[in-house]
Amino acid sequence: MTKTAFSIRVYSFYLFLMGSGMVLIPNVLLGLFGFEETREIWIRMLGLFTFTTGIYYFYAAAYDQIAFFKATIFGRIFFFFMTGAFVFVFQQPPMLGVIGSVDLMGALWTYWTFRKK
Repeated sequence: MTKTAFSIRVYSFYLFLMGSGMVLIPNVLLGLFGFEETREIWIRMLGLFTFTTGIYYFYAAAYDQIAFFKATIFGRIFFFFMTGAFVFVFQQPPMLGVIGSVDLMGALWTYWTFRKK
Protein backbone atom coordinates (compact mmCIF):
# COMPACT_ATOMS: atom_id res chain seq x y z
CA MET A 1 0.00 0.00 0.00
CA THR A 2 1.37 3.40 -0.96
CA LYS A 3 1.76 6.16 1.62
CA THR A 4 -1.04 8.07 -0.09
CA ALA A 5 -3.36 5.07 0.06
CA PHE A 6 -2.43 4.60 3.72
CA SER A 7 -3.45 8.20 4.52
CA ILE A 8 -6.81 7.55 2.86
CA ARG A 9 -7.19 4.24 4.72
CA VAL A 10 -6.59 5.98 8.05
CA TYR A 11 -9.16 8.61 7.15
CA SER A 12 -11.66 5.85 6.34
CA PHE A 13 -11.33 4.60 9.93
CA TYR A 14 -12.01 8.13 11.20
CA LEU A 15 -15.18 8.16 9.07
CA PHE A 16 -16.18 4.73 10.39
CA LEU A 17 -15.68 5.92 13.96
CA MET A 18 -17.57 9.20 13.55
CA GLY A 19 -20.33 7.55 11.52
CA SER A 20 -20.80 4.76 14.04
CA GLY A 21 -20.87 7.26 16.88
CA MET A 22 -23.55 9.35 15.20
CA VAL A 23 -25.68 6.27 14.53
CA LEU A 24 -25.22 4.54 17.91
CA ILE A 25 -24.55 7.32 20.45
CA PRO A 26 -25.46 10.56 18.70
CA ASN A 27 -26.14 12.64 21.78
CA VAL A 28 -22.78 11.80 23.29
CA LEU A 29 -21.04 13.16 20.19
CA LEU A 30 -23.34 16.17 20.01
CA GLY A 31 -22.52 16.97 23.63
CA LEU A 32 -18.78 16.68 23.00
CA PHE A 33 -19.05 19.28 20.25
CA GLY A 34 -21.28 21.65 22.18
CA PHE A 35 -24.60 20.91 20.52
CA GLU A 36 -27.92 20.18 22.20
CA GLU A 37 -29.24 16.65 22.37
CA THR A 38 -31.72 15.60 19.73
CA ARG A 39 -34.27 12.85 19.27
CA GLU A 40 -34.61 13.57 15.56
CA ILE A 41 -33.38 11.10 12.98
CA TRP A 42 -31.15 13.59 11.09
CA ILE A 43 -28.02 12.91 13.18
CA ARG A 44 -28.31 9.16 12.69
CA MET A 45 -28.85 9.67 8.93
CA LEU A 46 -25.75 11.87 8.82
CA GLY A 47 -23.89 9.12 10.68
CA LEU A 48 -25.04 6.55 8.16
CA PHE A 49 -23.87 8.80 5.32
CA THR A 50 -20.51 9.35 7.05
CA PHE A 51 -20.00 5.61 7.63
CA THR A 52 -20.95 4.86 4.01
CA THR A 53 -18.47 7.48 2.79
CA GLY A 54 -15.86 5.65 4.88
CA ILE A 55 -16.53 2.53 2.82
CA TYR A 56 -15.68 4.47 -0.35
CA TYR A 57 -12.43 5.72 1.18
CA PHE A 58 -11.54 2.22 2.41
CA TYR A 59 -11.97 0.63 -1.01
CA ALA A 60 -10.34 3.50 -2.87
CA ALA A 61 -7.28 2.97 -0.68
CA ALA A 62 -7.33 -0.78 -1.35
CA TYR A 63 -7.29 -0.20 -5.11
CA ASP A 64 -4.97 2.84 -5.13
CA GLN A 65 -7.49 5.15 -6.81
CA ILE A 66 -5.26 8.18 -7.41
CA ALA A 67 -7.99 10.40 -8.92
CA PHE A 68 -10.18 9.80 -5.87
CA PHE A 69 -7.27 10.61 -3.53
CA LYS A 70 -6.71 13.93 -5.29
CA ALA A 71 -10.42 14.79 -5.21
CA THR A 72 -10.52 14.18 -1.45
CA ILE A 73 -7.81 16.76 -0.88
CA PHE A 74 -10.01 19.50 -2.34
CA GLY A 75 -13.15 18.18 -0.68
CA ARG A 76 -11.63 17.99 2.79
CA ILE A 77 -10.09 21.46 2.50
CA PHE A 78 -13.49 22.80 1.40
CA PHE A 79 -15.07 21.07 4.41
CA PHE A 80 -12.54 22.77 6.70
CA PHE A 81 -13.33 26.23 5.35
CA MET A 82 -17.07 25.63 5.54
CA THR A 83 -16.93 24.48 9.17
CA GLY A 84 -14.93 27.62 9.92
CA ALA A 85 -17.59 29.70 8.21
CA PHE A 86 -20.28 28.01 10.30
CA VAL A 87 -18.37 28.92 13.47
CA PHE A 88 -17.64 32.52 12.53
CA VAL A 89 -20.62 33.50 10.39
CA PHE A 90 -23.38 31.45 11.98
CA GLN A 91 -22.02 31.59 15.55
CA GLN A 92 -21.81 27.81 15.95
CA PRO A 93 -19.77 26.18 18.75
CA PRO A 94 -16.00 26.48 18.16
CA MET A 95 -15.64 22.72 18.65
CA LEU A 96 -17.18 22.39 15.20
CA GLY A 97 -13.90 23.79 13.92
CA VAL A 98 -12.10 20.82 15.47
CA ILE A 99 -13.98 18.50 13.12
CA GLY A 100 -12.97 20.65 10.17
CA SER A 101 -9.38 20.70 11.41
CA VAL A 102 -9.22 16.89 11.34
CA ASP A 103 -10.27 17.04 7.71
CA LEU A 104 -7.67 19.70 6.94
CA MET A 105 -4.89 17.70 8.59
CA GLY A 106 -5.92 14.58 6.66
CA ALA A 107 -6.03 16.51 3.39
CA LEU A 108 -2.58 17.98 4.01
CA TRP A 109 -1.20 14.54 4.89
CA THR A 110 -2.57 13.10 1.65
CA TYR A 111 -1.25 16.08 -0.34
CA TRP A 112 2.17 15.72 1.29
CA THR A 113 2.37 12.05 0.29
CA PHE A 114 1.86 13.06 -3.34
CA ARG A 115 4.60 15.68 -3.08
CA LYS A 116 7.11 13.10 -1.80
CA LYS A 117 6.74 10.81 -4.85
